[in-house]
Amino acid sequence: MRSHLVEAVEELKANGKTEEEAIRIAIENFGGKTQIVKGLSEFFRVQKKFTNYLLSFVLVFFVFGIITLISSWIEAEHFYKKGEQFGKVETEKNAIFNEVFDPLDTTNKINDAEEKQLMDIFKKYPSQLNLLAVFPMEDSKGWLEKNDVSIGTPMTHFPLDYKKAAIVIGNNQVIKNIEQIMPSDYDLGTVIMAKGHWIVQYEYKASYENTIEEHHQLNYYAPNPWTFYQLPILFFTLFIVLGIVGLFLRNQNKQLKTVMN
Repeated sequence: MRSHLVEAVEELKANGKTEEEAIRIAIENFGGKTQIVKGLSEFFRVQKKFTNYLLSFVLVFFVFGIITLISSWIEAEHFYKKGEQFGKVETEKNAIFNEVFDPLDTTNKINDAEEKQLMDIFKKYPSQLNLLAVFPMEDSKGWLEKNDVSIGTPMTHFPLDYKKAAIVIGNNQVIKNIEQIMPSDYDLGTVIMAKGHWIVQYEYKASYENTIEEHHQLNYYAPNPWTFYQLPILFFTLFIVLGIVGLFLRNQNKQLKTVMN
């Protein structure tokens, strides 16, 4: 508006008008001082209203950012605690194998002392173990090569045929009629590890399978920790961006008010 007024004044002065006359005529051509101030006032009022609305949204986004941040933090903490709770599955798995392999010697037979120790280990995990079996590796080398079972690494696998076992323990006793054992059909229900001269295999109880399943889901399908904070990040980003825009407009309003005055 100012540049147009200055341009109009310069044209009028070029046509022979004095500066005072040129200013008066230019302002009149714009509708007079009253009209100019009225136009500025209307623009100021609309922009101020828009700025206030914008700053209100900034405040709302900040509040929502705080609320969602707290909520996301609580949810993340719950997830971490749950992860720690089900993390004991891996600890138990390694502990069971270490304890079972420890008493086994280099022969292909289980003596009475080893049988007693294996029974004590089985009884130590009453909530977890349904069956505990020990196989001579010499009798199952072909199976190991065919099924690609890593030596010294626990892994879930379809059960090895119990008929080949040197000993099978279940229900706190050595099972004599091995032929009647029905292997678990749960794909994560059997864990096998080969080491030294032996292969150790154990099955989880059906009542423990939910724990195993949740542990598996947390290990392989758990969300990235940052996904918990996507919403608060979005709200705080909007808060910052719109806050900067709002402060810029607020500064512009002050300048406009000064011009009007």
